[in-house]
Amino acid sequence: MTKSKNLVIVVLLLGITSNVFALDLAKWKYQAQVTIEEGAGQYCRLTLTPDIYDAARLDLADIRLIDAVGEQIPYVLARPKDIAQSFIYNPAIINRSTKEDKAAMVTLDFGKQVLKNRIEVQTAGDNFRRAVRVEGSNDNIEFFTVVDTAFVFAVDYRTRFEKIDLPGNDYRYLRITVEPMSTEEKSPVINAVRAFKHESKLAERQPVKMVQIEHMEDEKNKSSIYTYDLAYRHLPVGEIELDVADNAFYRYVTIQGRDVATRKVKIDSEDNRQRFKEVEVPWREIDSGTIYRYREANGKQRQNLVLHVPSGRRIYRYLKIVISNYDDKPLTINSTSAKMIADNIVFPGKDDIAPTLYVGSPSAVKPRYDLAQRLNNPLQVKARASNLGAVIDNPLFGQVEAKPLAWTEKHKVLLWIIMGAVVVVLAGFILKSFKTIQTKEAQI
Repeated sequence: MTKSKNLVIVVLLLGITSNVFALDLAKWKYQAQVTIEEGAGQYCRLTLTPDIYDAARLDLADIRLIDAVGEQIPYVLARPKDIAQSFIYNPAIINRSTKEDKAAMVTLDFGKQVLKNRIEVQTAGDNFRRAVRVEGSNDNIEFFTVVDTAFVFAVDYRTRFEKIDLPGNDYRYLRITVEPMSTEEKSPVINAVRAFKHESKLAERQPVKMVQIEHMEDEKNKSSIYTYDLAYRHLPVGEIELDVADNAFYRYVTIQGRDVATRKVKIDSEDNRQRFKEVEVPWREIDSGTIYRYREANGKQRQNLVLHVPSGRRIYRYLKIVISNYDDKPLTINSTSAKMIADNIVFPGKDDIAPTLYVGSPSAVKPRYDLAQRLNNPLQVKARASNLGAVIDNPLFGQVEAKPLAWTEKHKVLLWIIMGAVVVVLAGFILKSFKTIQTKEAQI
C-alpha cells in the first residue's frame, strides 16, 4: 500500500517539474551558435564578443546556454583582472627651500638606497598645472636628473593627478622642485611626498576600433574635442590610447560618453494626438587622466598616452575626448584606439554537442548554478577553446500561443496514468477495509 502511495507522489512530482524548469525561449531576442574545438578537458571556455555585449543587458544576466534538447547548460562568467602590487615609502623631508623664481624645493631621505619607480607630490590648491623636476643622489651633495619636466594637476579638490612615473632608481635622496604657474604670485606649498615601487601583470586585452566622427577646437575653454564611435554598447573597455604627433607635452584629458545622440520626448497636446520631439542626450563623464611625453636629460624619452578606465565603469557607444590645452597650442592627434578585457564563459562539455547562446531578454532573472560553487577559480581550469558565431535574430522571439491549454489538456496521457494509480490505491484501500469488517463480524 505504501509503495502505491509513493508511486502516485513520484508521478505527480514529475508532472510538475516538467513545467517548472522549462525555459521560454520566446523571451530572448537573439541567439548565437557556439562551436567547440577538439581537445581534452571536462570544461569549455568561450570569450564574449562585442556584438554579445551590444545585445545583452548591462549586467549580462540574460545570457543562457541551451543544449540540443532545450535544457540549460550551467556556466560561470568570469573576467580576467590585472594583478598590481605597490610598496609605499614615506620618506623624511629633511630640507625645504624656495628658489629665486619662487619654485618650491624639498629633499627626501629614504634612510637607505631603495628601489622606486613612482612618486606622489601633494601640493596646495584646487586649480593648477605645475611643472615638477626630480633629481636623485646617494650623498645629498651631487644630484643627477631623474625627470627633467613632469606635471601635477588639480581641477578641483576631488579631481587631482599628483603621481609621476619615474625611471627605476635606488637613490637614497630625491630632490623635488615644483614650479609655480605663470599666474601664481606665491611659491607652491608642497604638503607631502610619497614614493612607490609599483609592479603589475596585465590581463590579456583585445583591440576595439574607434572611428573618429568629429573634431572641433573650443577656443573659449582652450580645449580640443574629439568624438568617436565604437560601433557597440557596453564594451568592457579598460584603456584608451592616443597616438600624438607632438614631441613634448603634458595634458589633462576627460572622457565622456552616450549611447545615442538624440531621443524622442512626448509632447502634451490639447487634441490628445501623439506628438514627439527630438532632444539631445547629454554626455556623461566616464573618467579623466593625463597624457604626456618628455625627454630625460640622458636623452631617453618618457611618455604616457594611455587613459585607464576603472573596472566596472560603464562605457557608451559614443565617446567624447576633451583635451585641455591651457595656453599651449592644440595637440595633433593621429588616431585613437581602445582595448577591452572580455568576459569568459566556462561551462561543462556535454557529449561534445555545441550549445546555442541566447541573449537579449529584459525580463530574465540572473541565473544561479551549482557550478559556481564547484569552480572557485574558473579561469584556471583546463578547458577546451570555444568560439561564438554571429549574433542573429531568435526565430522564436515574441511568439505567443493562441490560447494556453490547460494542464489537463496538455498532459492527457500523464493524467490518465495518475488517475489510474489513484483508482488502484483507492480500490486497494476499500478492499482492505471490507476484509477488516468481515473479519470483525465473523468474530462476533
